[in-house]
Amino acid sequence: MEHRPVKNVAQVRRAQTDDCAGLARVQVDSYRMAYAGLLPEDYLARFTYEEQEQDWHDWLVSRPNDILLVAESDRGEIMGYALGRPGPSNIAPYDSELLALHIRHVYRRQGIGRLLIAAMARELKRQGCSSLMLWILQKNPARSFYEQLGGRLIGEQTVMLGPGDAGATEVAYGWSSIDSLCELSQS
Repeated sequence: MEHRPVKNVAQVRRAQTDDCAGLARVQVDSYRMAYAGLLPEDYLARFTYEEQEQDWHDWLVSRPNDILLVAESDRGEIMGYALGRPGPSNIAPYDSELLALHIRHVYRRQGIGRLLIAAMARELKRQGCSSLMLWILQKNPARSFYEQLGGRLIGEQTVMLGPGDAGATEVAYGWSSIDSLCELSQS
């Protein structure tokens, strides 16, 4: 698989509460761009920087067992994030889940997603996990990214976005061993 070298990343590290504004900017901008045409416009318009900043703060305080990693630029900017959870997923026998991976549009296709997934896999492995799964919208073109990383299609579900909203179909990808993911940034 061909991949470009990562530029401008100073570090991948655990998120802190002072990262919440940067996390919110990445999330809201990424949702609006990546999910345009896949999710209803009025649903995407509900996300605001202020609300998401507070949500990230609340998340960091209330979910200490979740793993939230950020890729930070050499200028201190949050370029992207990965959110993972150790423990049994809703598809057996996978013992961890990648809940979210978002990269600012300007930094996509530079290897930052690979760095974040590799760092997440290593952290999950340190916590005793051996496999990983994730859910992604069925029509999301980013599915090819997970397929290139060796993810295997393992499930499908319909999720409701909110009261009165239409449902969305998601598919699951899984890695029965996260060892190959741990080594991504070194390949």
